[in-house]
Amino acid sequence: MTDTRPVNGRPAIEKYHADLFTQFHLSNSLITVDEDSPHIIGTAGNELWATGAWSATIQGQNFGPIQTKAYWSVIREGDDWNIRMLTSVPAATPSPTTTPSNQ
Repeated sequence: MTDTRPVNGRPAIEKYHADLFTQFHLSNSLITVDEDSPHIIGTAGNELWATGAWSATIQGQNFGPIQTKAYWSVIREGDDWNIRMLTSVPAATPSPTTTPSNQ
C-alpha cells in the first residue's frame, strides 16, 4: 500500500521501489519494532502480526535533506518469512504552534 494506491504482485512492487530509488536517496534509516510486538495469530504458532516505526533522512533531486518517519504493520503466515501484507503510513506532521492575537 502506498500513499496513493495499492501495489500488487512482485514485479509491480519491484518496479515501484526501483522507480522510487531513482528519485531520491535514503540515509540514516532506522526500523524499530513496537515493544509489544509480535502478536501470535491462531493456535498453530506460525502466523503473526507485528507493528513498528521507520525513520530516515531523504534527499531528493530537488529537495531535502528532510527527516521522515512512518509506521508499519506486517502479517506473516506459515513457516517462512513470506510477508502477506506490509503497510507503511507516514507519521503525522505537527501543526505549527499558533499564538493568540492581542485583543
